[in-house]
Amino acid sequence: MRMHDVLELARAGEPPHGTTVDDIVNRGRRVQRTRRAAWTGAGAALAVAVVAAGITVPNLFPGNGGQPAEQQVAAPAPGPQFEIPDNPFTFTFAAFDAGRWHVQDPVVASTAYQIASVYLDGRITNDKAVPASALPDPSKPGARKQQKTIAAYLVLYRPGAFDPAKLQNAKQLTVAGRPAWQLTGKGGTDDITHRLLAWEYARDGWAVLESHSNSAADPSDAELHAVVAALKPSKAAAATLPFRMTYVPAGYQAVELGSGAMPGLTGIATARDGEYGGAKFAKPAPATTGLTKPFGSVAEAELPGSFLVHVGRTANSEQGPGDATITCQNGFCTTHRMDGEVVVQVASEGRLTDAEMTKIIEGIELVDVNKPTTWVDAATALRAEF
Repeated sequence: MRMHDVLELARAGEPPHGTTVDDIVNRGRRVQRTRRAAWTGAGAALAVAVVAAGITVPNLFPGNGGQPAEQQVAAPAPGPQFEIPDNPFTFTFAAFDAGRWHVQDPVVASTAYQIASVYLDGRITNDKAVPASALPDPSKPGARKQQKTIAAYLVLYRPGAFDPAKLQNAKQLTVAGRPAWQLTGKGGTDDITHRLLAWEYARDGWAVLESHSNSAADPSDAELHAVVAALKPSKAAAATLPFRMTYVPAGYQAVELGSGAMPGLTGIATARDGEYGGAKFAKPAPATTGLTKPFGSVAEAELPGSFLVHVGRTANSEQGPGDATITCQNGFCTTHRMDGEVVVQVASEGRLTDAEMTKIIEGIELVDVNKPTTWVDAATALRAEF
C-alpha cells in the first residue's frame, strides 16, 4: 500500500471494492477514514515516499546543494540516563505532556527506533476511522483547510541509528542544553508545513519530533523545543504481541512491529483504530545506522524483500464474518479466528508464493487479543535474535 493510494482513497466517496493489500492498511469499504484527509497533507509530505517512512521534502535528505551550516555545537548537558536494552523491541519512554503537546506511549518498535503518536491541543489528528458522514464535504472549496489538522510523531532512535549530518538545510542549535538540528519546509502540498526537530537525548542517540500541519506557524519553534526537556526515560518494557509465530521463511528477520497497532508509521497514522498488532520481516534486514527516517513504511519499496503480518479486527477490515479458511489473492493471504472476529493476514506483494504465505499464516498462534496481559514478548513471538 503506497501513500498515493491513501490519498486517492481520501478523495473517493467509497474505498474500492476489491480485496487487496490496501485492506490491510486502510480497512474499510463502509467507512471512510478521516485520518486520510489529515494525512493527505501530512501524507503528501510523508508522501513522496509514504506515511510510514518517508518525509520526502526537498530539504530533508542529502543532495548536492544546501549543505548544513557549519556551527559550533555545545557538548550535551548532563541529562536523564536512558536504558539501551540489547533487545531493540523494547520501549524505553512513556507518555508525557509538554505544554500543548501530548506524547503518547510508543506503540511501534524496530531494530533501530521506537515511535509514538503526538497530539497538539487545538489541532486535529485524524488517526481513527469515522463514518463518511462526519467528514468535511469534499465538494466545498477549502473544506479540508477549514480543519486545523496536524500529523505528528516522536521517534526515539537507538544510539548510532540516526545521522543528523545527512539532513539537508537543517540548522544546528542547542535546545535545553542538548545538541539539536531543526528544519522547516513545505510538505507534499502547498498548505502543509513540515517541521523537524532532532536532538541528542543520549550519547549518539537522537530523538526526532516531526509535524505536518496545515498552519505554517503552529506549532511554533518554542513549542517544538518544549518537548526536549520533557522527554524522560521510563522503566524499559519489552514490546508484546497478541500472537506467536511458529514458522518464518529462511533468511527473513523481524525488523519492525506494532503493539496494538500496525507496524511503522502506518500504525501511527491509524493509531486509534484499535488494531491488535503486526510485524514486518525483511530479507535482507535494513541497515540500522545512518538513518534519517524510519524504514518500515507503507511503501513496500522502502523495504525490498519484506512481508507483513497483521492481526486485526474483522470489523475494521470490513471483509465480512469470514471463517478459518485461508484464501490468497493479489499477493496476500487471509484467514479469520475467534469466531470470525479476528482477521489474520500475511502480505508480501507477490514476493512470497501463496503456498509460503499459507505456511506462515498456519503457523500464527493467537493468544487472547483482548487481554494484553497475556500477550507474548515480541522477540519471542517473532523468533527474533539480536
